[in-house]
Amino acid sequence: MDLIKRLFGTTRQAELPTPPQSGAPSDSRMPEQESVVGTRRELVRVMARDTQRAAGIPDGWLEIQVMLELSRGQTYIHLRLVVRHWDERLVKLQVAFQRRVLSEVERFEPDARQWIGSITWLYPDDSDCPHSELPDPAIWKTVDHVDIEIDDVQEDLARLFAVRDAELSTPASARPAP
Repeated sequence: MDLIKRLFGTTRQAELPTPPQSGAPSDSRMPEQESVVGTRRELVRVMARDTQRAAGIPDGWLEIQVMLELSRGQTYIHLRLVVRHWDERLVKLQVAFQRRVLSEVERFEPDARQWIGSITWLYPDDSDCPHSELPDPAIWKTVDHVDIEIDDVQEDLARLFAVRDAELSTPASARPAP
């Protein structure tokens, strides 16, 4: 049995010694660095949860996941928000939610944008989203959210140009002082 363990290397990864890296922080800074990363990770998680509650988003609608990435000696924190309950209002307010979380984190850590790698939204395949198929591509060519008619815009521009032209045609000496 010992021979099988030695052949297949059942030693856990955590137990293997890590090779020294050039430019790596000294061993005395490692616990301090891990503490900072742990504090930041918890800060992001708590601020996301508090933002969810402050916004009135019901518990269970979002699953808050905080992940770490080590890149070039720096640890980045990624916030992933898993949507567990579909609601159009939540989709419309994602950007506002992200901005609020970032601003709340920055109240405690002003340099947060340097170590927060990303905020992502995940919609699992089994979500109850009613939109299961993509619409016809022609939908992107129509602009139904703009209520202004082109004629109205052209009329407004014509009036503005008329006012400007009248102002420019008046001699400077005849204009009222500002």
